[in-house]
Amino acid sequence: MSRAAVWVSLLLLNFAAAVAVVYAKHSSLALFKDLQRERQAYHRLQTDWSRLLLERGALAAYPRVERLAAARLGMRRPELSAIELLRP
Repeated sequence: MSRAAVWVSLLLLNFAAAVAVVYAKHSSLALFKDLQRERQAYHRLQTDWSRLLLERGALAAYPRVERLAAARLGMRRPELSAIELLRP
């Protein structure tokens, strides 16, 4: 193999390595961008989940349920004299 062929081969290998480095860097940045986007979505979902848990707690609060039972269903607490205890 002549010296010129060796130089051309080395030049081509060097060029191929440079292209591979650029491609790897580009892929790495694209993956990092995707990771950041997914992290933002995760944090947004975590915030929504926390808000929904608070809302569920507020909706299931005893005073609210009692008020709705009285207003919508006409339910009321029975008088103490109307309560009967059953023993086995």
